[in-house]
Amino acid sequence: MRILLCFLVLALVSVNAHAQTSLSPRFTYQGQLSQNGLPVNGSRDLAFVLFSEPSGGTQLGTGMGATAWPIVDGLFTFQLHFPEIGAVAQPWLEVRVEGRPVLPRQRVPVAPIAQFALSGISGPQGPEGPQGFAGLPGEPRLLPNVSCREDQFIGVMSNLGAGCRSRGIGSWRRISADFSVSNLAVEQRRVSCGPGEVVLSGGVEHLQRDTSGNAAGTGVRAIESFPTFVDGLWAWQVSVYNTGLAVPLRAFVTCARP
Repeated sequence: MRILLCFLVLALVSVNAHAQTSLSPRFTYQGQLSQNGLPVNGSRDLAFVLFSEPSGGTQLGTGMGATAWPIVDGLFTFQLHFPEIGAVAQPWLEVRVEGRPVLPRQRVPVAPIAQFALSGISGPQGPEGPQGFAGLPGEPRLLPNVSCREDQFIGVMSNLGAGCRSRGIGSWRRISADFSVSNLAVEQRRVSCGPGEVVLSGGVEHLQRDTSGNAAGTGVRAIESFPTFVDGLWAWQVSVYNTGLAVPLRAFVTCARP
């Protein structure tokens, strides 16, 4: 069996094969795992280890990982924390699945950022910038009273006028998927929009309420909640971790057709 890990996202500031990260010890890793040419579905034991060299070298810290981490359609996301990342000028990340390295180590590009703001020190004054645009007339004006046809909506309204439009984002709909998560378990769900639709919002909500209307299952924590684009469809992906009693949840996405 051939296991292949395609590196997708490393860091919070870019989305490409060699994304940048700062010297911050916390960053996000997103990968795509396939086995025998097919996306993996299920759970796998994952481990992430930093090294000082692309091969051999010194291991930085003890690494981190998780057992039975959820993988859906080959995709997974993991929050990494490496306090040792600043110990060398160029760290390398090794990803292991079921205890085996699945790719050569990945270079972690580092872009230093300001960690502390200087106070009490000021440089020379810079040149004066260009003059801005002129403001609106000073006399007060009321918003106009505008009516649109039944097949139109108000697209612009300001003190200067208003206008009607015949097209815009419409056909809003909410798509959901109910699931439950047991104690000390991680569950991941992705709810997809239809062809030609875009994501407006999404998330996860509690279905069980107490007599006061408050959400039950206070041990549920959202690990990730973000829009994604898979197989030509926009979707919303969520992962939750439960440290309490089993609780019913609902993953949802709000879609619209431009």
